[in-house]
Amino acid sequence: MTNKDIYLSLNKQDEISVKKLLTNRKLEKEYTYNKDYIEVVLKNNSKDRIYNEEIVEEIADLIIDIMENKFLRKYVLKKYSFESSEEIQKIYMCALNLFKEKYFIIKKSLYNKIYDYILNEDYINIEGFVKFRMKEFNNYISTIVDLAWEEYFIKKDQDEFINILKYFVDIQQEKLELLRIHIKEDNSFILYDKDGNEIDSINDEEIMNMVIEENLNYEDFLMSNLLTLCPGKIEIIDSVNNNSSKEIIEIIKSIFGDKVTYINRN
Repeated sequence: MTNKDIYLSLNKQDEISVKKLLTNRKLEKEYTYNKDYIEVVLKNNSKDRIYNEEIVEEIADLIIDIMENKFLRKYVLKKYSFESSEEIQKIYMCALNLFKEKYFIIKKSLYNKIYDYILNEDYINIEGFVKFRMKEFNNYISTIVDLAWEEYFIKKDQDEFINILKYFVDIQQEKLELLRIHIKEDNSFILYDKDGNEIDSINDEEIMNMVIEENLNYEDFLMSNLLTLCPGKIEIIDSVNNNSSKEIIEIIKSIFGDKVTYINRN
């Protein structure tokens, strides 16, 4: 790359992202606000390779910021316009988190594209560059948004189910002073009372009907047992200590609050 200035053209809607770019004092910049667009000049007065790489780095950061705050949001609004504004915002935030998880992979790929492009060009229309030279990124945004929608509604269903469990806990009287839950290495569980006696799985008709109707899994069935027993205190012994057991423990805590104590046996 030669020591040439790089000219960037951006839409007025990208003003916030441009301001972030301008706050970086490493590179000398000139900018012009016109009626329909913003032009930024990244001044390159050095033949130093590191200096050139900083130019590419800043352009990559600028494009990622625009992708996060404009393209990702626009795609969510377009695809899920039938949802409420509140749910659209939640889906967008979920998509944004998924996007940020892949930040370094995205930036590396984007960096290479920008570097190759400005070897021969000194002008980048950012909107056009994203749409026509980053088509795979647009497909990636589509995939991320779909995953975010699915993740959001799975979480929503889970929250609704937890609220049902909380409701049952609130209306029932305490039936057991202390319940010990032993989560085994195969993610199954055994229930004990305070004296160490094993408790058989519960066959309460109302709870079993709810399990069947809601198509609940093994962990949810544990919840149904807790709901029926309605213990005053819960002691959890975890022999697994993996993501699955941690998730079920967090759900139990969210329902029973400070009644829960935890012992890690791993």
